Amino acid sequence: MDFYFIIFSTILTLLLSYLRYKYQYWELLGVPQLKMNYLFGNLFRIRTIHKTEIMREVYKEFRGKAKLAGTYIFTKPIAIVLDLDLVKSILIKDFNKFTDRFEQVRSTGSFLNEHLFRLHGEKWRPLRTKLTPTFTSSKMKFMFPTVVTVARQLDETFGGHLAKTPSGDIELHDLMGRFTTDVIGHCAFGVECNSLKDPNVVFRDIGRRIFYPRYLSIRLRTLMITYPALFKYLKFLNIKESPKGVEEFILQLVRDTVRMREEQNIQRNDFINMLIELKNSKDMKGVPPMGIEEMAAQVFVFFAAGFETSSSNMSYGLFELAKNPQVQEKLRAEIVSVLEKHNGELTYEAMMEMTYLDQVITETLRKYPALAALTRVSIDDYKIPDTDITLEKGTRIYIPAKEIHYDPEIYEDPKEFRPERFNPEEVQKRHPQAFLGFGDGPRNCIGLRFGRMQVRVGLITLLKSYRFSLSEKTPTELEVSKYSLVLVPQDKVWLKVEKFSKL
Repeated sequence: MDFYFIIFSTILTLLLSYLRYKYQYWELLGVPQLKMNYLFGNLFRIRTIHKTEIMREVYKEFRGKAKLAGTYIFTKPIAIVLDLDLVKSILIKDFNKFTDRFEQVRSTGSFLNEHLFRLHGEKWRPLRTKLTPTFTSSKMKFMFPTVVTVARQLDETFGGHLAKTPSGDIELHDLMGRFTTDVIGHCAFGVECNSLKDPNVVFRDIGRRIFYPRYLSIRLRTLMITYPALFKYLKFLNIKESPKGVEEFILQLVRDTVRMREEQNIQRNDFINMLIELKNSKDMKGVPPMGIEEMAAQVFVFFAAGFETSSSNMSYGLFELAKNPQVQEKLRAEIVSVLEKHNGELTYEAMMEMTYLDQVITETLRKYPALAALTRVSIDDYKIPDTDITLEKGTRIYIPAKEIHYDPEIYEDPKEFRPERFNPEEVQKRHPQAFLGFGDGPRNCIGLRFGRMQVRVGLITLLKSYRFSLSEKTPTELEVSKYSLVLVPQDKVWLKVEKFSKL
């Protein structure tokens, strides 16, 4: 018994000594850090995949005292950037040193990981160059009528729900998700999802599986991102990050769509048509021809990134407009005025004239960014400007977007909803990286124009016909889901809705 006790004690002592050494990493670099749990770093102090709690604590503790602070996930050091000039350096000025995100899980056997969001720099850059033309203003203008058509279906469905609800209480988040699902189905690959008519269609189910994984899936994802090398040895176990059925659905959808378009010579100015051109092209600008699986990966991220983030932005926006009726009325007045100038028709030009609408959407993204943090990895040693600190190659970095958006030194009374913060004059007063709702730099959100367009059209359609106010079911604040991969409402978003005469 004494022998086994001695062995156990020795192993435990060695383990704790090793962990104590590992958790001195930032201190030895001269970077401040929070106290650590010697077994798991900060992992179990973080209740969500977004790491929002630990970033809030670090930001509050060290903001203004240092350019960055350190923390750990298991034994992996994580740098949290606290200085906006350093944010600019990482995202823009010295981007060539930080081309990669660290959500790159390339050894799990899932082709869905080979999409634009996760590809490393040498693969990402040429693909980004080729896909960028899909999201230009001219392409948005081309897709605009399709978005308006789906918005009319939203209006019809919304009115039908309201007619069956004497109290006027409507749950918004599900309806907004069905709207954006149908928009993306049309604009991405020409498929009528019809989720506004049938909330149980397969597209909605796939979306829920992607964004609302089980608790164990979230922890598995954290492990995969933290220790990707571990999982290349576990391929024989068929461990995959994506939920069951998602890969098969996306792959079959792309195969069928490509086959139909090529056999019938169908040409459309949409996302999958661009991918078909890449598939059939020779090596152009460093991008080899695409296979079906590579195409499916890009379709997957377009679908995943487009529907939940935009539907949440609309839900959060309507929630804030209900809480701030003076803002809602000002926005509605702009919508009515601009539409009258265009003979009551919602055109692309009319939408672009609605500057206050754009400010409302941006302020919503400030309060409710899709991602709590932007992530980067240093691909080379990097000396932080004006310091003696050098980040080693491979250092993982969080840029805490949500904490920056709620910094009272940047935004006065940050919990207040004030679209006027984004008047051009007010924007000029702030640091260029004070708003990170779509990321920044060469690796910002490629689909930001598309996302803003569908949110604009959806809000215009609803606000010109309905007035929104708080109901007894409306919470004081909307809590963030602990189990979604992006910052989405945890609970249903109930508002009281009143219909009035259309223009």
